Amino acid sequence: MKKQTASKKVTKEYLSINQKRQGILIETRNTSNPVLLIIHGGPGFPLYPFMSAHQVDLTHHYTVVYWDQPGTGMSGVHTEETIQALVDDAYQLIQHLRTKFNQSKVYLMCHSFGTIVGTHLAHQNPQYIATYIGIGQLGHVLKNEHRILNQIKMFVRQEGDHGGLQLLEKVHLDYDFHKNKYYQLLREWYTARYKVGFSSRGYGLFKMIQVILKTPHYSWLERLNILRSGLMGAPRLSKEMTRTNLLDIAQEIWVPMIIMQGVHDLQTTLEESRIFFEKIGSRYKRYYYFQDAAHAPFIDETEKFLFIMKEIVAPHAT
Repeated sequence: MKKQTASKKVTKEYLSINQKRQGILIETRNTSNPVLLIIHGGPGFPLYPFMSAHQVDLTHHYTVVYWDQPGTGMSGVHTEETIQALVDDAYQLIQHLRTKFNQSKVYLMCHSFGTIVGTHLAHQNPQYIATYIGIGQLGHVLKNEHRILNQIKMFVRQEGDHGGLQLLEKVHLDYDFHKNKYYQLLREWYTARYKVGFSSRGYGLFKMIQVILKTPHYSWLERLNILRSGLMGAPRLSKEMTRTNLLDIAQEIWVPMIIMQGVHDLQTTLEESRIFFEKIGSRYKRYYYFQDAAHAPFIDETEKFLFIMKEIVAPHAT
């Protein structure tokens, strides 16, 4: 007789975390399953719209918690956050989830900028982290950006695009590269052209906006908050991010560490994520390559992604 699978339940909660109203969305089939807290990137770029649109369902093995960081989505009141403030918020959220689901530890799944928040969280509070899962892992952010620029130049040379190469040669990267509008335009253009940005399938701005505006369970205001945060940016967080070097703490991280990396990712490069991985102090660490993926392997290679996520927690899943 075929085993019946419980239906998925989706609930939305608003919490006061460090005197800020913040929203979470919980997906579950069985609340006794391990809790997976998803820390999104950006800054200000929630993952739920894209996981939902592409039916990336983790609920067969986890109770999944999508947290929108202050300033975007369900937590859309604009605030000037710091990275440490986000770490502190995530810590308080973990305490809430531990109590709510009666579990001693949670699993972390962090994407892109979220890997900065999550790495600090795992470093500072290892006793509450069952496993850290980094997707598009950052290490030394400025060096990562130099690798992106050099790789784009290589693609352009291979195409014989001398005009494009001249434009790229004018770029000089420093810690304020996030303010360089000229470079940002070139970067967005070429990563989209070579399908090395969000998805190896190609994922333009118009498609992203469509996905966000169709997000289920979000109000219209919450959907617009995502677009607003994308347009306004987060100057303080971006400034901190460009000066981040996680290699300084990697050797002091002792929780189990899983890194997943799209080979074609030119948002967070394979080389920098691998350097970070080699520095990790934890005795248990695994690195997974996604040969056909860019920055979102959970979209580009969903089946492989779900298989790995199952393997991480399989002994404990119901």
